[in-house]
Amino acid sequence: MRVSRVAAGLVLMLGIAGCGGGEGSGSSADNSSAAALMPDVVGLTLDVALSDIKRAGIDGEVEVLGGGAFGVVDESNWTVCTQLPAAGAEIGSAPRVTVDRSCPGAAPESTTPTTDESEPTTAPEGTDATQTVPPTAEPTAGEILTAENNADFAALLQGPGECDESVSDFATKYEGQTIEFDGNVAYIAPHGGYDTRFDFLIYAGDYSESAVPGPSFRFTDENYYDLNLTGPSIPDSISQGANLRFTAIVGEFTEGCLLLLEPVSTRVR
Repeated sequence: MRVSRVAAGLVLMLGIAGCGGGEGSGSSADNSSAAALMPDVVGLTLDVALSDIKRAGIDGEVEVLGGGAFGVVDESNWTVCTQLPAAGAEIGSAPRVTVDRSCPGAAPESTTPTTDESEPTTAPEGTDATQTVPPTAEPTAGEILTAENNADFAALLQGPGECDESVSDFATKYEGQTIEFDGNVAYIAPHGGYDTRFDFLIYAGDYSESAVPGPSFRFTDENYYDLNLTGPSIPDSISQGANLRFTAIVGEFTEGCLLLLEPVSTRVR
């Protein structure tokens, strides 16, 4: 019997209520305390933004939207792209920020290469010293790994137990890289207590009630549209037992023996 942990979540929409002034003398001295004002946190890393919000006198919970399939693990790795309410507005409810790795419209990072003067590059013997010698590099992050072009991935799909050390080793070595493989949806469960976002347990190969080769993959806190379905006949929904071609980014290997993935695209097959 298959064991899975799959969940689904729903983003809560919070209304921000403005504070109106009452009639009368209109003196601000009549208020027992000044209302907290939302600071400008757009463009800041999430850890700095949360610190600024707290210093502004906002002690309540801050709702953080975004964070990808694996959620916000390290706040310093996420940038605030939008905020509600706007900077300078009074807080009538829990403030909300949306985060991403980089925000649309943000200036791209500089691609100017840096030179380590302590270790000058020299041309190998027998080559033209005026030619640039390219450094030795690992496989690019944009390369899609398949069972056909990567021996480690082929071995992973063939059958180590879901808690085998080799699964952890693969996640450590290839975290952040993209993989592509034929698999199936072994189980679907709501994320948290919601009914529009889900956790999907994914196994390699075609769906089976008994044979479970390879590790237990999981998409966490995703909805139907996050799977980015492609193919000639796209269904209205995805159910347990569906055989699909997954393209996804490798995440961490959890203590529960789950190899987390972030979906890139999913082709119906």
